[in-house]
Amino acid sequence: MGKGIARHGFKSGVLPITRSILKNPTTKQENIIAKVNAPKPKGPQGIGFAEGVAHPKNSHREPAPVKFLDVEELIQQTAAAPSSIRTATTSQQETKLRKAELRRQYLSETFRKEENRLLSLEKLMKQKEEALEEEKRAELASLNESKSSDLTIPTLERIVEGPLMRQRAPDEEKLHQMKRTYNRELMELKAKERKLEDLLSLYHVSNEFIVTEKQLLRKIDEAFANEGSDVLRTRLSMGASRIRSRNESSIGDALFGTVAGGEHVGLPLVKEHLSGEMKKFAEEVELKTSEVIERKKSDIDTIMQN
Repeated sequence: MGKGIARHGFKSGVLPITRSILKNPTTKQENIIAKVNAPKPKGPQGIGFAEGVAHPKNSHREPAPVKFLDVEELIQQTAAAPSSIRTATTSQQETKLRKAELRRQYLSETFRKEENRLLSLEKLMKQKEEALEEEKRAELASLNESKSSDLTIPTLERIVEGPLMRQRAPDEEKLHQMKRTYNRELMELKAKERKLEDLLSLYHVSNEFIVTEKQLLRKIDEAFANEGSDVLRTRLSMGASRIRSRNESSIGDALFGTVAGGEHVGLPLVKEHLSGEMKKFAEEVELKTSEVIERKKSDIDTIMQN
């Protein structure tokens, strides 16, 4: 422990309080200037002495005016350039002049940086105060809104007199109309698709219709020509199995886009043919197949060469 630590409480490594570089506020600190020029409060919470009241001895009745510093003037007073430039004749004189110039330069930069630091600190404090005020206003607004909503709770009379449902806003009404139009057009499209499927099924099975007596007699002869009464009775009694097979045929038609249990082309395949999707798919399959064949041929040629 070295000398002079008694004034620091006999604690080693404790540094003294940092002294400010600028003793007084600068002329660019507008916030401090506004506070100094603002009128002083009066009354019990005011500043100064009332009329007829003597002030203590060795004191001033009015506070001393605040002095504001102009940094550039301070630099001119404390770190001004020499009026006459002396020529260095020796290396020691040259070193001395260079050190003096560096001291003036460092002191000038220190004053300017300290002023900029104070201005940025003042700006930051102002932004924090504005943010706190905005947060306080938002909180008060939310509290007032909740209180006003508590005071405007609808009564039974207002519920009876007013409309039972809230009227839609223009944007909500427009969106509702768009949804209704979409649903209506979708239902119309599905109905048209069902009609097309029925028409296509009718077209495919129209060849089996019996429209003349000659066709009826031929079908009767075909039904009773090669089958006995037992076989016919068995076929007529297979109602449940027919329903099951019909359901299986319907499922197959829905999956593969066919009609009559896969015997005829259905509406999905017709759509793919008209849109060109089937042709495009066939071309892609053919292209992939040709690529696979070419790759296999090249592999075989490579193996044969080795």
